[in-house]
Amino acid sequence: MSQQISPFRSSQELEETFALVQQRIAQKLLDYKAYDFSKKQTCAFNVFFDLAQEFDALEDLLTLAVLIIRSMFDVHAEIYVLNSRSVLLRYGCSTGASCAIPVMNTEGLPLTDGPFWQDKRYCIPIRGKKIDQDLLPITPVGETLGLLVLHPEPDITEKDAFFFEKYANRVGYQLHNRMLAFKHREHLEFIKNLVHDIGHNVIVPNMYFKLLFRQLDGKMKAMRHAISDLMETSISSPTLAQLDYIQHRMDEQYNEVFRHFQQTSLFLETLLRQSHFEKGRYVLHKSVVNLNDRIITPQLERFKARFDEKDIKLIPYCEGSGTFDDSILVTADVGLVSQVLANLFSNAVKYTRPTPHDEAAPNGEKSGKYLCYGVTLLPDHFGKGCCGARVNVITSGPYINAEDAPQLFKADFRGRDVGSEYGTGHGLFFAKEISRLHGGDAGYEAHPMGNCFYFTLPCDDSVPKSS
Repeated sequence: MSQQISPFRSSQELEETFALVQQRIAQKLLDYKAYDFSKKQTCAFNVFFDLAQEFDALEDLLTLAVLIIRSMFDVHAEIYVLNSRSVLLRYGCSTGASCAIPVMNTEGLPLTDGPFWQDKRYCIPIRGKKIDQDLLPITPVGETLGLLVLHPEPDITEKDAFFFEKYANRVGYQLHNRMLAFKHREHLEFIKNLVHDIGHNVIVPNMYFKLLFRQLDGKMKAMRHAISDLMETSISSPTLAQLDYIQHRMDEQYNEVFRHFQQTSLFLETLLRQSHFEKGRYVLHKSVVNLNDRIITPQLERFKARFDEKDIKLIPYCEGSGTFDDSILVTADVGLVSQVLANLFSNAVKYTRPTPHDEAAPNGEKSGKYLCYGVTLLPDHFGKGCCGARVNVITSGPYINAEDAPQLFKADFRGRDVGSEYGTGHGLFFAKEISRLHGGDAGYEAHPMGNCFYFTLPCDDSVPKSS
């Protein structure tokens, strides 16, 4: 049995990568033959790359760059780096910490036109990478991050100038990576502090609301009993009937607000879980739960009013949707999987359309807007004796464009038939990622009724509960 080389790329993508890298190696060998660098120049590259791994601070890297030039070629050098306002500041000097070389006037220098002479100094723009420029802590000018300034005596040959230009390029790549790493560390530190602030200022106060809801529920029950006693012992009156009506309406609104609070709290506490930020990935808190009671029913109740508003009829099961077995147990992170189903229901609210006249509506119904849901049991789906549960959400309407279908679960992708509906293209990507973390998957299929979106989960405790 052949083994998959990479879990991230297909065989075709790996073949293309292999061919490209092989081509670049061959081209680079030809380039270096044409460069014809001296042994000392080649050694300078090697020393720079080796020692660049030893120094973490930006100033150390820049000092290394100028001291290699001074030590190996007896040429004094300076390095200027742009700041956030695109102003060049001197960061490195080969004459020592105090730097005996006067600071150069850097205003108006041509940083995008290649090497140039300025006041007997040979200036080489230091270029970074084209990617991730928006993440750097400075504002590049074109691709230029700074300036390598040489003080050759009396002059510099064309061959040496070419070498120093290539040397500046290598300094630029290292400088770009070092700046990016610094920005990432700063970003991670901010996230770390933000998570603590969220826990202190959002999660903990939100838990206090649960106590307030319990207290309010107790008071409303007491009022309910008091009104009930009055109606049994008192003569019926319009005022008492109105009070009873108000009480029932308050109960309905309380239950609706409480359900909304429960789901919002679940998503809030799950998505802002501190371990996600500490690990840099979603960390699952799995347990064996009833799929219907803990995941499907709460989301149906949450979205019922939105489905009604859009005239979308809910059907517990139809052909191809599976059954509606309320005893299926799955191993899942309730909060994250509930968010997966919520994303599918949210898309259904936006994109469900009437069944086309030449298509069959479910259960013999007349043409209209329908959402059919159900669960399909998949024996041995996760290995022998380990079954899976596939949750299907089928919506009426025209089929999704055939060219768009394979792209639906990619990050930030939005199909061409979304119309004016708001969306970010993240919901289905999230659904697939969370399903995969559970060992399952998420996908799309065309269905006689319209479009079927689904995700799979392991049943019972067929996969380890730890993540």
